[in-house]
Amino acid sequence: MTDESIYVEVKAYWSPTRASAERITQMQLEFSLNHYPPKGGDSIAEIAWSTGSVEQAMAELPSFVPEQVREICRSLLQPWPEGRYTEAYGRCGGILNLYTPPWGEPEDEAWAAMLAGWQQARFADEQSRQEALQALEQRWNHTPHPFWAGLTPAQVLVGGGRREAELAEEFLARLKETYDGHGFSSDGDALQQTLLLLRGWQVQPRGDGLTPQEIILAERDELLARRTRALQQAGRADP
Repeated sequence: MTDESIYVEVKAYWSPTRASAERITQMQLEFSLNHYPPKGGDSIAEIAWSTGSVEQAMAELPSFVPEQVREICRSLLQPWPEGRYTEAYGRCGGILNLYTPPWGEPEDEAWAAMLAGWQQARFADEQSRQEALQALEQRWNHTPHPFWAGLTPAQVLVGGGRREAELAEEFLARLKETYDGHGFSSDGDALQQTLLLLRGWQVQPRGDGLTPQEIILAERDELLARRTRALQQAGRADP
């Protein structure tokens, strides 16, 4: 693999808040780690999935990538946990979630409701109780969640790919054109107007009849399928 396997591009974007500006960096690194070299081969993320070695995947980063960026990449490439994908709380969630609050487990009413049902249920023994909890965690992992604009926690963890990167660039350019230099009464007003623009954009059908949201969901499902195949080919189980 060559330095073509990952790309780094510096651009100026308009962001309503500092937090959303920081999320852009993580989002773009997720895109880069899922980027496939032009001449074929595995993405950096796929190397980490198939080998189980973060450092082997990190060795594919170009030499010019600064240490601060390497540390973020190293964090993004960590093996997925067994059980519930709680790491999703700390991910950006791609362009669809660039401007949403940093949700955490204390605010997760969906998981709280699922857990309450499990706690109130009757089980034959402790083994049955724990097996039911494990199944519940997997259901949460793969259920569309309101925290992430309908993405599942698994879709959040896998990150976006080439098509989402193109869509994100399109929306960020539109955002800059619309609001750069525009005055707002407060950061909250700026954030609200940005979200309104994003939510309208993501459901507008394109030339192929698909909306940006549908394209993003389908691509993340494709990446999840590639991850499963990479793990299976390496003889490793998908948590």
